[in-house]
Amino acid sequence: MTAAAINSREQALAGGLAFAMHVLFLILLVFGVSWQHQQINTAVVVDLWRDLPVAPPRAEAPPPPPAVKPEPPPPAPKVEVKPPPKPEPAPAARPDIALKEKQDKERKLKAQAAVDAKLRTAEKAREEAVEKKKRAEADALKTKQLADAEAKRAVAEQEKMRAAEAAQRAAAQQREIDKYMDGIRTKVKRFVLVPPSLQGNPEADFVVTLLPGGEVLDVRLGKSSGNAAYDAAIESAIRKAQPFSVPAGDPFQQYFRRFTMAFRPVQ
Repeated sequence: MTAAAINSREQALAGGLAFAMHVLFLILLVFGVSWQHQQINTAVVVDLWRDLPVAPPRAEAPPPPPAVKPEPPPPAPKVEVKPPPKPEPAPAARPDIALKEKQDKERKLKAQAAVDAKLRTAEKAREEAVEKKKRAEADALKTKQLADAEAKRAVAEQEKMRAAEAAQRAAAQQREIDKYMDGIRTKVKRFVLVPPSLQGNPEADFVVTLLPGGEVLDVRLGKSSGNAAYDAAIESAIRKAQPFSVPAGDPFQQYFRRFTMAFRPVQ
């Protein structure tokens, strides 16, 4: 039985005792009043049936009985709270049951160990696959970088070779052009009459336009030597020295269509 149940029971018992005492007190009070009333009525009836004697002094009514004080309810019985019963020791396990439980436990541990081993193996395989993929990607990137570097080096070599070949061709063309220009200049100088008034070694530039056969189409002074007579002598010599020997085909033909020649008295 719990302490709450015990307290509830004690309160119910105390309430019942208090109620019984109040009922007893009420019964005693009613009984006392009724008894007093009966005594008064009896004395009056006796006095009426007697001869008319001298009325004795009226007896004073007896004092009311003292009020009965209700006795206090007896103290509630002390309920001793019993300590909870001690748990009975579990019965000793049977050897076969203990052995079976031990075997089941070992079997579960082995199964869990096997699962953990598989998980570790799978995780290790996944990590190795990721690492292998990274190495493959790194190798592929390195190979691509090497290939790109090799391709760039090859392109650079080709461009270098093409530039060298172009420079060689340009140098060869320039040598060929210089050879023809020297021939034109030498031929023109044979027809130049240098005026006696010319002083120093001034330079005059002329822009010459030729036809495909080497004939002169036009001659214009580009830069004067400062001596009009010397400039006129050079222009006359150019016209007299035509036709000039020029190379056939491009790019020489394009170069000699219109070119600039410089002339000095002493070269």
